[in-house]
Amino acid sequence: MGHERDIVEKGFEQDRLDYWAMRDELLAKYTGKWVAVHKGRIIAVADEPLSIMDQALAEDGYAYTNKVGDEDRIVIRQRPISFRYDHACLPKQLEILGQ
Repeated sequence: MGHERDIVEKGFEQDRLDYWAMRDELLAKYTGKWVAVHKGRIIAVADEPLSIMDQALAEDGYAYTNKVGDEDRIVIRQRPISFRYDHACLPKQLEILGQ
């Protein structure tokens, strides 16, 4: 699990660097828009951040996402979280409240 996390962290950092390398282009075309960058390319553009989440996470489960021109105020790290369900978590039936 640690190795996978390292890959995601390094990939996210590279996406962030790629975003800043193409920022002049982004400002010219997408000022005020939400943009997701992954592997050196723009993979999603939208007016609202929630509109690009599925696209931003589709390929590898992470991407650098920011609002072009408002970078000093906003940064969103997107990645899915998964874990195994612990069947021992609820060893007894839950109470029904309000009856």
